This record gives sequence, structure tokens and C-alpha cells, in this order.
Amino acid sequence: MRGLLLRLTTAIQLTRLTIAFGAVSDIWFVILLTQASGEYAGVVEVHSMPLVAALLAGAVVAVGLFAYGASLNDVLDVRHDAAFSPDRPIPAGRIKLGQAIVVTIGSLIVAVLAGAGMGTWAACITLLTAAGLLFYNAAGKYIPSVGVITIGLIHAAHMFVPNHQLSFTLPVWLVMTHSIAIAAAVHVLENKRPRFTRRAIAGTVLGWSFWSVLILGAGAMSGDGLWPDGPAAWGALYPLLAAIMFVVVACIKAGRVSGPAAAEKLKRYGAMWQSLYGAAWLLALGLKTQALWIGLFAVFGFVAMTLIKELTGLTGRPIAFRP
Repeated sequence: MRGLLLRLTTAIQLTRLTIAFGAVSDIWFVILLTQASGEYAGVVEVHSMPLVAALLAGAVVAVGLFAYGASLNDVLDVRHDAAFSPDRPIPAGRIKLGQAIVVTIGSLIVAVLAGAGMGTWAACITLLTAAGLLFYNAAGKYIPSVGVITIGLIHAAHMFVPNHQLSFTLPVWLVMTHSIAIAAAVHVLENKRPRFTRRAIAGTVLGWSFWSVLILGAGAMSGDGLWPDGPAAWGALYPLLAAIMFVVVACIKAGRVSGPAAAEKLKRYGAMWQSLYGAAWLLALGLKTQALWIGLFAVFGFVAMTLIKELTGLTGRPIAFRP
């Protein structure tokens, strides 16, 4: 029993699954929105899938990609971790490098197969997201502005897995912005190298602006504008209030500590807020039942994440897909 618990703890540390539920909720939001809208009938395979099957496939894609990105980071950084993070599973000897590679490849395969269950486009976008994770871990993270923008784009891309023709892209933009902001804050709080310079900050702002125009513009041109017909536009106040609440809560929670401890709090609360954003958008669109489901999932995920952290003493590393 003790050996099983140790292996489970090692797997959680390697894959950082304690904060994966944020990525799951992003995909679930898109699935629920797609199935509730007649706009995608006969166009997107997820629309006609049984809801449980679609949600299960989406969860496997999100968790698979998350585990792939996190374990890939440890595999590529094994020498760095041996010197600066000897408590990580590989340098600590709790898992062999070869086994970690198997977990990395296995997670990717599982994610792609689950994506294929939602259609050819879903499998292709899953692979595209995996390519983004590979780029980030192999090169992007060494240039601050490129790294944080890549994290935002990874989050944005994986939301299109269940619906490549999603025309309501405001939620995608919000998640991208949220992820970029947290990634930048974590980079500073964990005192990572190279540091953010004025040029890096300018590059980050320019990158965010470019992709914001592209994502919002593509959605507006493929649909009827930034906001869908039917729901009142004032519903956008719900996600706006959720974003403001996150800033307040993050400042309060992270302000009580400093450095890596503050970064860890940002990552945990940031993951929970991805679920709350989904609930807020669904509520704005008048999908109250679906909003309740996602809201309850946010609460469940946060409680589970906190319990696992307390029981195992985990502290996680960057947000969502990447440590």
C-alpha cells in the first residue's frame, strides 16, 4: 500500500495533475456550448456525440496534454533539476528517466487518440497544441516574452479541440490573456532567468495585442460579430466580474507571501478561475444548468487540488500545461 501511494505521489509530481482541472474545464465549456447551439449541428462532430462521451474525451485530451507538457519539462530539464531542484522525481530517483519518457510519450498518444474520438480536426488541433508544448519546453521558455505568449496560445489552441469552427472567441481570448498574465507573474515571482526587461515586456504586450486581434477578429468574421445573437450583451458583465474578482483574490492571497510561495498560489487560484470563467460565460449566454455544472466542477477541483497538495506536500511549478 505504501509503495502504491509513493508511485501515485511521484506520478502527480511528475505530471502536475493537481492543477490540470483548469484545462479540463476549458474544453468542457466549449463542449457544453457547442452542444447547446444549433449553429454547429451537422458541422462539428461533438455536437452529435453523447454528452458523457464528449466530456470524457475532452477530459482525457486535456489531462493527456497537461501530463505530456509537464513530464516533457522534467525530461528535458533533468540536468538543471539535478543541480537546482534535486527533490524533483527524476533527480530524486523516485522515477527513472526512461520511465518518465514513457509517461511523456504515453500521455501524448492518449491525448491524440481521445482527440481522434472527437473527429479529425480535433486530433489535428491536439497535435498542434502538443507541438506548441514541445516548442515551449525546448526553446520558448528561454525567451520570457516568447515563453509567456506561447503559454497563452497553448491554452487558446486546446479550446478549439472539440470545435474548430467556434465563432464565439471572447472566452478563448480571456483564457489566453489570463494565462499570459499568470505566466508572466510566476516568471517574476520565481525569479527565473532570463529576467523580464523593458524590451521583453514590450514584446509581450505586442504579442498579446497581435494574437488578441487575430482571435477576436477570426471569431467576429466567422460568426455574427463578437457577441452571438440572442443573449443580451450585458451578460458580458459576468465574466468581467469574474476577472476582477480574480485580480482581487490573487492580490490578497499572493500578497501574504512572496517568491515561489506566491507563485504557487497564483497557479492554484488561476486554475480554479478558468472553471469560473467557463461558468460565467455560460451564465451570460443563458445556459444556467451548464453554468452550474462547471461551477460545481470548479469547487470540486479546487477542494481536490488542495487536499492532494496538503497530503503529498506538492508545490507544482508553472501554470496549466507547463511546469
